[in-house]
Amino acid sequence: MSAATGGLIAVIATYLTDRTRWRREERVRAREQKYALSAEFLTALFGAREQIFAASRWPQRASERKALAGAAVREHDVYARRYQMELTAGRRVRECTQAALTALLAYRDEVASGTRWNHPRCEARRGRFRACQKHLLQAMRAELTPDRRGEPPSPPAPT
Repeated sequence: MSAATGGLIAVIATYLTDRTRWRREERVRAREQKYALSAEFLTALFGAREQIFAASRWPQRASERKALAGAAVREHDVYARRYQMELTAGRRVRECTQAALTALLAYRDEVASGTRWNHPRCEARRGRFRACQKHLLQAMRAELTPDRRGEPPSPPAPT
């Protein structure tokens, strides 16, 4: 009888150990996937931002600025990456993602309207994007940090 009890205890202990290890590995895999998707979204977002900045600075003709800025979001797959974030990110990161995208689109629209990089309206849109970008990075870091303690910041209010 004691051998059967000992065997049962050993089986249960092994099961619990394996289950605990599996859960830990799943959490690590999920965090790695979130990290990869976050990095892809940031790469797309920042690539589009750089293209928009280039459009505001270098082409002399407004039509060239409009074309270059207008294509930035599409060429860098920002929308596709954002939808991936919607599926995997927590509420705060999703809010900050939306705020950053909205600010990027406002910046793009300002440049596409023909505004140059040093114009106060363009500088304001770029500054708004940078603030949203900062909040997004903070929220992503908080979400990707194991055993996080505090809530990530809310996205900045629209201006």
